[in-house]
Amino acid sequence: MNTPFNEDNGELSEKLSIIDRFFLNIERLAYTHSIVVIIASLLTASLSVWFAVEKLSFKNDRGDLVANNLDYVEAYEKYRQEFEDFDGMMVVVSGQDPERMKEFSDFLVAKIKLHSQSFSTVFHKVDTEYFREKGLLYLKKSELADLVIKINSHENFLRKINRSPGLNELMESINAEISTGMVSSILTGFLENEYSQRDKDETGDLSFLIALEKQMLLYLQGKESYRSPWISFLTGDKKSLNEEGYLVSANERLMFILLAHNENNKEDRSTLNSINLLRKLIKKTHTGFPEIEVGLTGEDVIAADEMAITQVDVRNASQIALFGVTLLFIITYRGVIKPLFAVLSLVIALCWSVGWATLVVGHLNILTIVFTTILIGLGIDFGIHILERYKEERMSGSNALNALQKTVQGTGRGNFAGAVTTALAFGGMVFTDFIGIVELGKISSGGIFFCMISMILVLPAFISLEEKIRKPKYAQERFEYRASWLELCFKSHRLVIFVAMFLIVLSLFSLRAVKFDYNLLNLQAHGTEAVKYEMKVIEQAGRSAWSVALLTDSLEETIKKHHALEKLSAVGNVESIVSLLPENQKEKIEYIKELRPFLRDLTVKAEVPQVSQPSLIKTMKKIRFKLQGKDDKGEVVEARKLSQVFLDVSEEQSVEITEKRLNKFSEYLFADYRDKVADLKMNIDVSPVSVAEIPKSLRKRYVSQNGVYLITVYPSVDVWNIDQREEFLRQLRQVDPSATGNAIHMFESTRLMRDGYVQGGLYALVAIFIYILISFGNVRTTLIVLLPVVVGSIWTVGIMGLLGIAFNLANLVILPLIIGVGVVNGIHIVHRYREETDKSINILSKSTGRGVVLSSLTTMIGFGSLMVADYQGIYSLGLILTLGVGCCLLASITVLPCVLKHCTDKGWEL
Repeated sequence: MNTPFNEDNGELSEKLSIIDRFFLNIERLAYTHSIVVIIASLLTASLSVWFAVEKLSFKNDRGDLVANNLDYVEAYEKYRQEFEDFDGMMVVVSGQDPERMKEFSDFLVAKIKLHSQSFSTVFHKVDTEYFREKGLLYLKKSELADLVIKINSHENFLRKINRSPGLNELMESINAEISTGMVSSILTGFLENEYSQRDKDETGDLSFLIALEKQMLLYLQGKESYRSPWISFLTGDKKSLNEEGYLVSANERLMFILLAHNENNKEDRSTLNSINLLRKLIKKTHTGFPEIEVGLTGEDVIAADEMAITQVDVRNASQIALFGVTLLFIITYRGVIKPLFAVLSLVIALCWSVGWATLVVGHLNILTIVFTTILIGLGIDFGIHILERYKEERMSGSNALNALQKTVQGTGRGNFAGAVTTALAFGGMVFTDFIGIVELGKISSGGIFFCMISMILVLPAFISLEEKIRKPKYAQERFEYRASWLELCFKSHRLVIFVAMFLIVLSLFSLRAVKFDYNLLNLQAHGTEAVKYEMKVIEQAGRSAWSVALLTDSLEETIKKHHALEKLSAVGNVESIVSLLPENQKEKIEYIKELRPFLRDLTVKAEVPQVSQPSLIKTMKKIRFKLQGKDDKGEVVEARKLSQVFLDVSEEQSVEITEKRLNKFSEYLFADYRDKVADLKMNIDVSPVSVAEIPKSLRKRYVSQNGVYLITVYPSVDVWNIDQREEFLRQLRQVDPSATGNAIHMFESTRLMRDGYVQGGLYALVAIFIYILISFGNVRTTLIVLLPVVVGSIWTVGIMGLLGIAFNLANLVILPLIIGVGVVNGIHIVHRYREETDKSINILSKSTGRGVVLSSLTTMIGFGSLMVADYQGIYSLGLILTLGVGCCLLASITVLPCVLKHCTDKGWEL
């Protein structure tokens, strides 16, 4: 096609660089074969989407973010090969009624065990049968000594019960014991010294009587729910959930069900599927236990929720960003056609980028999932500069092809340099050791080039098609954009430079207030179930899903390290096979030998006498009477009231009903008593506990099949506080430098990720500096191009310190992003400055200024859309990026033009 532009440039084109000639040919292709270009672009975009749908996967395992050849990763994998992972999923149960908590847990576990393809192991209760035979060895030495004394002291009482194991006989014995102050409990400290005993009420300890009366009342009222009152007699309290073998917190307010995911399940997203299945089972079970509070937490659960929420957040943010950018275009250009062309070109570029991500990486993770939103904010910028310059050229009288070629001649180098610098900003991440950052760098750097290609090829093709079909008219006038405050800044350039320097100094002072938040829980969405219950476990149980693991090769080494760890101030709890081995076993066995003569002959009569209501009422009245003259102490008042209630209910019922119900209770009561006596007799000839004797279900948690011993350590300090965390690690590594576990893995990955972003930013800055220096061939010009990003970054950090906004592992990616965005503004403005012959004019009055403002605004819309996210990490990323781009924009339209004017006044060549 023969155009004035072509004729004028026939000789000039030979002087153009390879890049300029490439861009001219691209625009000629877009103009002459616009339909072919558009169809080819749509087809390749569709192919990319199909490829992504078929091959692109999501990974929510934080372990996939780091390289497998790192020492701490290899140590962690070795640990996981030896022991099952119970850190990933944990059901937390809480409620007011321990019995209902037990019922819920047992019922849920029964359902879970039906799905062995998803869960290899479910651990919620220890088999206590073994500990019945060794129970006395697990008492403290002082408790065992007291037991010997107490059994001897209660010998007559016990023999009497054994001879006549009936409810009437038992209550008569209790009545006699009240008279002598002997109603007490075995295994509790009712024996005081001579002086304290004088002050003690002669009724002694009434806990057994109270427990017995409560059970009698329940059966008398037809409520058959037996709970052993003998526990109060034999241990001084009701049997705890812990004693029954359930996994509970120290205060027994929380009950735990630990689950190990079936590693042999090769299904895609198997961990996520297991978590979803578990939630369905919990929900279904919970309908029968509405009073129970239950939640699911654990490392895998938090990660899965994190990915699920992030996917929704990114999808919503991308839609908002596209809508916002489109709306800004429509308002700015007072039309619909060209804005839609630009947005459609961007969508095509995004499709290509998704295909690129599938090709070079094959999956997305918690870091890379935000790449589409990033590209929406950055990718549209190339199109803005093209549309602005094209409009300027058409208004100056150029025809369509002429305007396109002049546009690419004027913006091509700037767009290309912008793409290269932004790609370098992301490319710097590729050289870090953190795989997640490397993948983000690969995907985003390639995506930036796809955005540029789409904007210099597909967008001009759309524009050309419109020119051929609609033939839009452009008013023939000089393009000029004026803003009074910008002109005032330009005229007062020295004052602006001084104010900018003053703000830089203030920002540097504020820099000290900027913190780094290492707490991964603060990145999660507010109110997330997994985070809520993780915090609940930390607060009430003093432990969390994060623990440290030490591996040893022998029991002797395990014992030594276990006791050494218990002495560390930063350690809260230590668990190992040592925890299951009683201390001072030889000494305790000597105490037990003293009980042998009495316990060996202790026999409970098999027949239980029938209950006599008249006799029982008579005895209960005596008990009530003896309690009436006592001080109103808690136990006395309660026992007296229960006695009165029992008498009232008994007198209201018939003798037949009363005796029938209490006979049933009596049978349970003394069958239970025989079991308790049998437990004591089982311990007569007890032998020392050895590792091999401990039940396999419990032993395998601490000793692997290969004979490796595990010590699990929980911190007593706040591990999210970096100073306390470092102290915790320092103390641990004094005991064992090779400590591992999910906490160590998380700590090291956090450090690696933080350092990776910083290193990536530094690499990018160096690479960008070298590229700009080569492109402009002048150190002074290079420094001026970098001015907006330097000033804008300092202002950004200063505002963060002022507002108390902290860096974290999610928003630290702003380092390379801000560098890329800020440098592009400088490149376009300086390129236009060098292009203009009249250096005294304000460059911002040209289309370049409008392009810089619009491109920054679209970028802010793209990043600002992230602030709708529930996931706090993405929210903070959007907040800081929007703030950073805004500061870079302000520096670009105020400081940079003023510095350029100062250079002009000084006669400096740029």
